[in-house]
Amino acid sequence: MRVLGKHVFPRQAALLAAGAVFLGATTYDVHRSIKNNEQPPTKEQMEALQDYINSKKQN
Repeated sequence: MRVLGKHVFPRQAALLAAGAVFLGATTYDVHRSIKNNEQPPTKEQMEALQDYINSKKQN
C-alpha cells in the first residue's frame, strides 16, 4: 500500500494505530487521575489513613 508516495506495510499501519491508541489512553488516564485528585482529602479520609498507619506500626 502506498501512503504519500511511500510503500507502507499493513503491519506498520497497524502498529502506528496501536501506538496512537495507547498514547491516547495513557494521556486520558493521567488527565483523569489529575482531575480526581484536585480536591484535598477529607477529614474522614485522613483519620482512616492515620488509623491504618497506626495499625501497621503495632504489627
